[in-house]
Amino acid sequence: METPGRRFGSAVVIGSSMAGLLSARVLADHFDKVTLVERDVRVEGPAARKGVPQGPHIHVLLDTGRRILDKYFPDLFEQLQVQGAEFIDSSGDLAWHHFGVWKLRRTSGIPGLLCTRPLLEWNVLRRVKARPNVAVREGCSIEGLISDEKGTGRITGVRVKTPQGEESWEADLVVDASGRGSRMPQWLEAIGYARPEEEQVIVDLSYTTCLHEPPPHFQKEWKALFLYPSPPKAWRAGFISHVEGGRWLVTLNGYFGEHAPTEYAGFLEYARSLTRPDLYNYLKEATPIGPISQHKVKDCRWRHYEKLPRFPEGLVILGDAACAFNPLYGQGMSVAGLGAEQLDTCLREQAERGELSGLAQRFRERLPEVIRLPWLLGTGMDLLYPQAVGKRPFGLGLLHWYILRLMERTSTDAHVHRQFYRILHLHGGLEAVLQPSVALPVLGHGVMSLLRPLERLANTETRPPPLTPPRPSPVPVQKSTG
Repeated sequence: METPGRRFGSAVVIGSSMAGLLSARVLADHFDKVTLVERDVRVEGPAARKGVPQGPHIHVLLDTGRRILDKYFPDLFEQLQVQGAEFIDSSGDLAWHHFGVWKLRRTSGIPGLLCTRPLLEWNVLRRVKARPNVAVREGCSIEGLISDEKGTGRITGVRVKTPQGEESWEADLVVDASGRGSRMPQWLEAIGYARPEEEQVIVDLSYTTCLHEPPPHFQKEWKALFLYPSPPKAWRAGFISHVEGGRWLVTLNGYFGEHAPTEYAGFLEYARSLTRPDLYNYLKEATPIGPISQHKVKDCRWRHYEKLPRFPEGLVILGDAACAFNPLYGQGMSVAGLGAEQLDTCLREQAERGELSGLAQRFRERLPEVIRLPWLLGTGMDLLYPQAVGKRPFGLGLLHWYILRLMERTSTDAHVHRQFYRILHLHGGLEAVLQPSVALPVLGHGVMSLLRPLERLANTETRPPPLTPPRPSPVPVQKSTG
């Protein structure tokens, strides 16, 4: 990708999770030198690490995230498939029960990636390291920001704790991609800026995960099985996904402190407690391999840096450091990708002007455009539960009623199902599910739900069979526009 105008000097990226890796890749097109700072010292190869406690658990890459990764790493998915990852049709190969109904299984043409997060992240890291102007410094942690002594309001570098001691590194741009644990509010306060306003929804969610060998007689009725809860009456979920090595990655989720046990008998019993028996029936005949991992997520949180009256030049904040989503909906990696893509756009505009001044303000004003829709979708679902703690805006009850009816309709209506997938994969805004061709059948379904029980309006019990005839899994060979 050609970069217009001039290149800039040096940039520092804090954190090497997906947001940091994508940011470093973007910055490599615009800066002479990019330094990626990571507290962990990684082992060679795909392995979970302390700095990404969510790493061992199931991850969903939405199609928008796939498009962005394909844009910046054109050979990534081809190599992942060589290493055992698989592309599936994200509807046709998925058995999904949600809101008390089974969603239709149909050929969507939207590819879904099945692999572990460590395999994906390791392959992205290798490609970032291969950029000649990118240096990865592991075993180092950022201790604070350095601001211009002349009082211009510009960040000019970072203080870094290295194995050799504390150092000061100069930088023309600092990007915070350090995740949920970001200390940026404290760092800004230390140099005279206000802390950002925070929007929060408390859900007390846990992920409990164990790898399994599938039963030898498994007939491959699906390549992923999702049993989401049915709010507001149930808040336990379970997922099985094929991953590399012919294994199953099995994750159990629970809201509001109802966390699955980390010993296997309790893990299996928790699976049996789900509102559907399907996952338990498969799991009781599978063979667990490896330890059980658990990760707890207290809340989803949006730090509104765009609302600060003063903000320093030379600083960009994205990924979970800006907005950390409920991981149950699989939005995090794709929104991080959208943030990195927006940073690329802003830098190209700055390059045409020949200077970096104004970048921080330009980016922080635009990032909410990336965050707003997935935040509304995710928190809207969470706030269906009375136990969730968070601000409930006016009209939320009406939105919840519509969401419930929409989800139920995806069990029987192919068009509604298709438009739901568009918004799910961030291909469009709310107009995808509010247009008349969707709204009228959904409203009609709502009227009928007053007269008939759900089991007469939708498929509540029978898991849809595999699509026939069998077809090859989709391979994303073209660059979609999202």
